Amino acid sequence: MRLTKLIVTFFFIGHAKIAPGTVASLVTSLLFYVFAKNFIYHIFIIVILVTTLMAFFSISIYTYNLPEKDRSEIVIDEVIGQSISLLPLLFFSETTSPDFFMCIISLLFFRFFDIVKPYPINKFDKMNNTFGVIFDDILAGIFSAILLTLILNL
Repeated sequence: MRLTKLIVTFFFIGHAKIAPGTVASLVTSLLFYVFAKNFIYHIFIIVILVTTLMAFFSISIYTYNLPEKDRSEIVIDEVIGQSISLLPLLFFSETTSPDFFMCIISLLFFRFFDIVKPYPINKFDKMNNTFGVIFDDILAGIFSAILLTLILNL
């Protein structure tokens, strides 16, 4: 159970007093910026997929007896969504490491979609199950990545 809590709270970041989802997204962006020059996009995609699988099982275990599945301390879904949002920076970076400003833009896009939850994100957010907890953030990450890609290609 301790490992499960460590995963779902992203090393206890989910216990931040204010805006734990935003804090987790910010930490993800900062980690990405620091380590991006060492990332190969294929490996980063595999890391996202493995993290998603770990999150699915961990959230299922963590929320098994809880009536509310999308609890505020569960932030691994934000880590996954923010990581997806950052992917275009690996594809379209003209240097060995992405621009810090673009990492922040990615963060702002992701948080916008994760908080506002436009259609169809809102449909998955209303599900009270593990799939809904994770997939609404995956969609927010995809929407953010699309916007970021458009900006990077202008």
